[in-house]
Parts: sequence; C-alpha cells; structure tokens
Amino acid sequence: MAVFKILSIDGGGLRGVVPLTILKKVEELTGKPIWQSFDLIAGTSTGGLLASALTIPKDPKDKNAGAKHSLDHLMSVYLDRGKEIFPPPGFFGRMLGAADGALHPMFKDDGIKSVFQDVCKDSRLNDSLTNIMVCAYDLNNNVPIFFKSRSSRKDPNQNILIYQVARATSAGPTYLTAFELNYPNDGEKPERLCIDGGVFINNPSMGALSEFSKNHNEYGYASVKGDIDYDQVFVLSIGTGTYSGQITADEAKNKGKLFWATRISDVMMRGVNRTTDYEMKEMMVPGNYVRLTINIEKEEFAEMSRADKAASDYLINETNKQVLNKVEKMDELKKFLVKAGLANKTIV
Repeated sequence: MAVFKILSIDGGGLRGVVPLTILKKVEELTGKPIWQSFDLIAGTSTGGLLASALTIPKDPKDKNAGAKHSLDHLMSVYLDRGKEIFPPPGFFGRMLGAADGALHPMFKDDGIKSVFQDVCKDSRLNDSLTNIMVCAYDLNNNVPIFFKSRSSRKDPNQNILIYQVARATSAGPTYLTAFELNYPNDGEKPERLCIDGGVFINNPSMGALSEFSKNHNEYGYASVKGDIDYDQVFVLSIGTGTYSGQITADEAKNKGKLFWATRISDVMMRGVNRTTDYEMKEMMVPGNYVRLTINIEKEEFAEMSRADKAASDYLINETNKQVLNKVEKMDELKKFLVKAGLANKTIV
C-alpha cells in the first residue's frame, strides 16, 4: 500500500528558528535530509521560505547530488542575516518609525531581496527535490494563490523563480511591501500583487492535505482500489510559536486602531492555526497527524521581526524545553515517524 507523507510549516517571520530546531531533531531520528522524508512540503511565509530552501538542489541537472542548503546553514541565515531583513531601529528610529509606520511598511525591501536572492539564486519551482506548495494572497485578483511544483511541471509558464515564490509568501502587510510578479493561472490576470499567505492560511497543513486529496493520482499515489487510504497518509505540522498572553476586556472594548494594528496579526494567526489544528485532528487517523509548536509566554519575544540574539535564544531554548526535552512530545513524534516508515522501531 502506498504511503504519502506531508510536512507543513507555519509562517512567523524570524520565529522560523522554531521549526528549524525541530526539523534538526527529525533529521537526527530519520537519518535522512528533510526533503527525502516527505512527498509534499507546504509552507506559508517563513515556512514557505523553508519549504523552498530545503528543496533547492545543489545541481538541478543531477538531483542525486542532494540539497544546496542544510538545516544548519539555514539556521545561520536566520541568526546572522535576520537583521538585514528586519534592521533593529535605534532610539530615534523607533520614534520616527512609530509615526511613519502608519503610512509606510516598517522595513525596506533591500534586505529581504539580498538575503532571499542569496538563498534561492536562480532555482525554479521545477527544480525542487520533492513536491512543494507555498501560499500567498493575490490582491490584483483578490484570490488565494498556491505556488505548486505539481502545477509548474504541467505549465512551463508557472515554472517561476523560487526567489519570487519565497518573496511573495513573505510580503507581510505592515512589515514589507507587496510583491509583484507574473504568474498565469486559469482565467485570472497574470499580473500578481502578492502579500503574505498568513493573512488566510498561516498553518497550511489542511491546504496541503486538500491538495493531495484532490490530485493524489498526479502525486503517484494509488491504493489497490484507486482511492486514498487515509491510514497511509501522514502529516507533520510544525508551528513557529504562539504568544500565550491574553488581551483584557478593557483593552478589547476601549482600544483603537493603533492598539489593534500591533496585535491583530498575532490574534489572526493564533485563531487560524488552532482552527486548522482542530480540523486536522478531526480529519486524520489517530497517530497519523502530529502538531509541534511552542507557547511564547513573554510578549517581547513574540514579535516576528525581532532579530536580536536574546529573541532567538529564547525561542530555541523554549523549543528544546517544550518539545525536544518533553517526553510525551518526543514519544508522539517518534511513534509518528515509525508508523510513517521514516524511522526504525528502535527509536521508540
């Protein structure tokens, strides 16, 4: 019976160090690079960058040569170059930024362009070592847009640069400008104006499951009867952390635009992530779906654009504390990997 394995990675800016830390443990347990373990990798925003970067080949003409980027290298990008994407302002910068932020994005495009181009180079969707799906929202057509290697193999016009895919999914409103690109699809206008997919699908696991369910034959999956056997479908969903604090009744009733502008993104992401998690638990066979993420108890470390060492250290330490050093969480992950055929029973 065919087995199909999906990896889903949430959005969350520089909180991407959380899934990177967890994925390093997955590689340790399986003994394989991430791209070899999963048949479809889906991501939104920072998760979209990771889905793309983890599947870029060293040599597009020889995919047996493996991936261009290791998890350690991508972690160094977040730790060492995050401040290029989100430069921390000085005192006067914070004063000016507070006033200017009401009219313009908080950060210029120069930094993210430089970092993403260095990571993605001239790779294209069709070069991906395994199937990927990356989510964004197109303002020109007012539609969700899913960049899929499956689709790009059928339509050469959709075989766009991975840089464009990563940049489109990461164009977080208020943080960065929307990203323009050309991407034909059905009867839609090919001129796209994309913003971060986190506005509608920050946790893309259900989207990935739907993509596979509808198009399973194109993914080379077929059971004996030609239908899907969901006993053989596995989804590992990894988050970037969620701030666990609450907005008080007084704040919710009496605060205005300025208050909500700085908090609504996290509220929306939290709701979408938990709703998707609920739906996946309802849909999936017990043991075939695992969700790993952390609670961020300190509000100052929940900001997705914090590029300082204190923030990354906090997130990595909490990931170790809440996931990797948590016996029940690790047991759940190990049993999942064994059941999916990704690891030997000896790890349990």
